[in-house]
Amino acid sequence: MGKEILTRCGYRCDICHAYKDNILKEDKREMLSKGWHKIFGLNLRPDEIYCEGCITSNESDLKIIDDGCKVRPCVINKGYENCSQCDKFACGILEDRIVRYDELIKNTDKKISRSDRKNCIKPYENYERLKAIREKNGPHSRMYNERLKPTTEDMERFIENEHVIKLWNQFHDYIDKSYDFTKIIHYGGKNYGWEIKYKYGTKSIVSIHPERNAFTILFVFGKNEIAKWEEGKQELSEKTNKLIENTKKYHDGKWIWYRVTELDQIDDYIKLLNIKRKLKKQHI
Repeated sequence: MGKEILTRCGYRCDICHAYKDNILKEDKREMLSKGWHKIFGLNLRPDEIYCEGCITSNESDLKIIDDGCKVRPCVINKGYENCSQCDKFACGILEDRIVRYDELIKNTDKKISRSDRKNCIKPYENYERLKAIREKNGPHSRMYNERLKPTTEDMERFIENEHVIKLWNQFHDYIDKSYDFTKIIHYGGKNYGWEIKYKYGTKSIVSIHPERNAFTILFVFGKNEIAKWEEGKQELSEKTNKLIENTKKYHDGKWIWYRVTELDQIDDYIKLLNIKRKLKKQHI
């Protein structure tokens, strides 16, 4: 199937034989029915095994095998993509759906073959998978799932921190009142995730990435912007100047990633935006 499809609890649809796309490609539900009964004690006929994938939509009538799952509504209500982004990882709700291979083989006297593990266990070994994602992304995880396009309200819910949301809204309000930019919600790729991008014509001016308890603004400064910054750097904080000074310079300028947390104020990144683009509208 190509790209990894991760559920809310960390299972992988793309390698699960219960997933609708895999059933259409090669129906292995009879094998899965026997394997699940042998390993997990589940009693499901092959024709009862069918799943649309829990990230397909937020609707309650979505066809999923475990329609009593408590993880999915919990993650959706909190505005996360999966459990790795939760401050309470791994909580009791998730624990009920965690699959650990070592525990399975320790608690059974049945022989589990390589084929059994590949087909009936590996897609659901979620704890180590979620833990690795959490460690990789750190405390300021982004909205990385291409299949879950967020609204601006989703982004605010994902940020969660009230003071950071206030700064987020102040910055967006300033842009709306001061510039004639086009605003789009854009997927920046698996390394950058979802962002709000402001463009003037075809030119990208600034990109803003929602994060857990933070957001990061990308300013791309060319030679002219760097020269303007040098001229007016005394008006910026020491933190901002050090960030720009320590940013690697490429042939086309600097990519300045400015992370905003609850410890920050709005002034500096407004000044950086004004360096990037002169005001076109009178700011009210």
